[in-house]
Amino acid sequence: MFGNPYLKSLFWLVSFGGIGYGLMRLTEPNADKIDRIKASVRGNIHQTDDEKRKALFMKRLQEAAATSTPLYRTPTGDKKD
Repeated sequence: MFGNPYLKSLFWLVSFGGIGYGLMRLTEPNADKIDRIKASVRGNIHQTDDEKRKALFMKRLQEAAATSTPLYRTPTGDKKD
């Protein structure tokens, strides 16, 4: 029965597809868990300097994505010339 390469390929395709789908369903977080994760990320008051810089960078990128003005044309208050 499994001497035919097409049947073998179909068997392994269905097997690994089923295993992948089962693992996806098993590890999928529910709405309560997602809310707890979001609350823990937002409530982090004690950030390191590196995390603050990353957050500032992400904020600047989001602002730049919302406008059509290039990022290098927007004024920043952190330059001391």
